[in-house]
Amino acid sequence: MKAAIFFFLVIASLCSCQPDPGDQAKKEELKTVLGDYYDALAKKDLPKMNSLTTANFIMYDEGVIYNNETALRSVQEMSDFTVTFKFDSIRAHIDKENASAYYLMEASFKIKDSAYAPVKFLESATFEKEKKEWKIRFLHSTLRK
Repeated sequence: MKAAIFFFLVIASLCSCQPDPGDQAKKEELKTVLGDYYDALAKKDLPKMNSLTTANFIMYDEGVIYNNETALRSVQEMSDFTVTFKFDSIRAHIDKENASAYYLMEASFKIKDSAYAPVKFLESATFEKEKKEWKIRFLHSTLRK
């Protein structure tokens, strides 16, 4: 009898340690919103940026506070470029209406046919669900050294 109880407890603990596939899908949703936001910023697409963020969105990047308009202005001052983004090690807390995440992000830039070493960031973000869609409420980005 003790062996059966021990076996049951071992099986139960192993099953409880398995990742929740629904949680992974929710993390992918947040990752998609972040990727779409950065793509819109790189393409200088303010309407798309606004569609992915809340009305009171704030970005805090290396000590500077931005909203979508000021972030776009900052990008418009740069030379033309293309960029690809890669997200890794996403850790998230997700409930019905709010979510928060921290993750590593890597941006690979190409400016005038010259590729540059990827720039690595540690970021955190909060999200709010509006009309069944995740929107970024706050984004904090720090350059990894």
